[in-house]
Amino acid sequence: MAAAENKEFMTHFIEEVINKKNLHAIDDLVAEDFTEQVPFPGQGPGREGLKFAITAMLAGFPDMHWTVQEQIAEGEKVVTRFTWTGTHAGAFMGIPPRIKRWRCGEW
Repeated sequence: MAAAENKEFMTHFIEEVINKKNLHAIDDLVAEDFTEQVPFPGQGPGREGLKFAITAMLAGFPDMHWTVQEQIAEGEKVVTRFTWTGTHAGAFMGIPPRIKRWRCGEW
């Protein structure tokens, strides 16, 4: 895929999986042997590990929404700078809910 197509793919992934909360789409979008470079505590390998991490985030922040700020692509690599918002309404990594709305900085 060209750099522009890779950026479109990442944008689609964020919109479909994160913002629409469609974890089933991971099966179609992510390689079975996917490797997370910075895994969550307890996150296993592959698609199932990715589903675990996203499920944990959505359990803690059920209204989580990511907004793409910028993307840079070269060849097969895409870097996405984004912000996310969400209400800490469920337990997250052992932290009880605070029912507080968060806007997380640009990552």
